[in-house]
Amino acid sequence: MHSELDISQSVKKDFLEIKIGIGLGAAKFGMTRKEVHSLLGEPDDKDISSYTDGNDNLFHWESWDYFDSALSLSFDEEDEWRLVTIEIDSKDYIFENQNLIGKSKNELLTILEDKKIKDVIIEVDSTNEPPLCTLISSECLGINFWFEENSLTEVQWSPLLTDEENIKWPE
Repeated sequence: MHSELDISQSVKKDFLEIKIGIGLGAAKFGMTRKEVHSLLGEPDDKDISSYTDGNDNLFHWESWDYFDSALSLSFDEEDEWRLVTIEIDSKDYIFENQNLIGKSKNELLTILEDKKIKDVIIEVDSTNEPPLCTLISSECLGINFWFEENSLTEVQWSPLLTDEENIKWPE
């Protein structure tokens, strides 16, 4: 975990807020790689991976990691290489005016309950190998909360969907 993020002061002021369905501060879902590069600069690492859809079509996605910012961004070929996933793992980022990283499962569930989120799914890693990992997710928020043991270590979210297949891109 990182104690303080290395984000330029001009970006930092608006950059630390997780915005459901929209993005992270000025980084919005749907931005091109060029737009994100203009905003955040060159990532520390880039990785390209492949996947197949339900019809065996091969697609690629590209992940950009900004180590000092505890930030990972993913772009999907199927969505014209636009920003489709954001992941953070630092206490400096906020969700609903709260720092989440390090919170317990019960603390997070209370936050979600207070926000009247009813579609919470809890999945526990069944390998029984340490560390015990748990995923708490909400489809209506398009967000995943990853826990190791009982401590939130990562938050991952995507744009919202208009139906099962179509993305509602932020304006």
